Amino acid sequence: MQGQTQTSSDHAPARTRAFRPGRVLAAVVGIGIGAVVIAISHPDRVWNSLQDAELMPVLVALLLNVPVIWLRAYRAQVIVSHLQFRVPMRSMLPIQLFGQTSSTITPAASGDFVRAYMWRSSHGVPLRVGAAVVTFERLYSLFLLAAVSVLLILLPRHGVIGWIGVAVGLVLATVAPLMLEMTPKTFERWILGKLERGRLLARFAEGATVMVDQLRTIMKAPVLLAWTSGLTLINFIVMGAQLWLVMIALEHKVPITQAVAANSTSQVAGIISTLPFGIGSQDAILVTVFAGYGITVAVAASAAVLLRAVTTVPQALAGLVAYLTIQRSAASAAVGVE
Repeated sequence: MQGQTQTSSDHAPARTRAFRPGRVLAAVVGIGIGAVVIAISHPDRVWNSLQDAELMPVLVALLLNVPVIWLRAYRAQVIVSHLQFRVPMRSMLPIQLFGQTSSTITPAASGDFVRAYMWRSSHGVPLRVGAAVVTFERLYSLFLLAAVSVLLILLPRHGVIGWIGVAVGLVLATVAPLMLEMTPKTFERWILGKLERGRLLARFAEGATVMVDQLRTIMKAPVLLAWTSGLTLINFIVMGAQLWLVMIALEHKVPITQAVAANSTSQVAGIISTLPFGIGSQDAILVTVFAGYGITVAVAASAAVLLRAVTTVPQALAGLVAYLTIQRSAASAAVGVE
């Protein structure tokens, strides 16, 4: 009887964690946004546009997933190498792919931290170092995405002066972590002090301190920031080119700057969304930005659907293959040890 009581109590917290009203509400809101986008975009027109899409631009957009994935993996490799650890590209690529897929199906891309565990298990990178790398990548990329979105939406319309403003803004965004590192550490010390004094959180204080030290090492390296920013911005351009090609396939050509701006803005919404793959919010933002450029809702919605088909779906499938590859490698290593 006592054993049964204990078993029941063990399962109760799991049920409580599984059912979270906030998560359910977020899902309802996200699905509702998606439904509204579909409703106002005339589904019949969207379907007709997709049927009439040209094949060649779609295939080229599909192939651009290769440099997108490689650039992300190489960026992580550069940062890890700066912290004096080595992960070869043959391992970094599948880990990056699986981490990317995990991030898209978890709130605020939190699933991407699985990469830190994989780097530790496969190449001995300390967990706190890996966590610092992932944290920096996610926050820095999100910051650069927001900067690119704002700069490209507001400034290019002003001609040469506007483009000078874009360049200056990107330089400032690139060195922002360095400037942040130079600011007083009052807030940082306050957070770490809370961890050290808290009865439940005290065990995390040492790990948090090590992780913050690694973040400082990254943030105060200007050459590393330039490399990371350059790779990230090139990746944004490639992803924008995918949307640009999708628009060409729909026989509605737009400037590449508008495609990069629209894609970057929608990516920000997708990253902070609590729904898998940013469903609803990411598509709604894409349609909204394109509407500001004078593109009809039907065409923008068609682009959102087709963009999902050439980016989200193949990258998710590649992430699944990467996971199977990682599992097979781990099993082979275990057999070798035995």
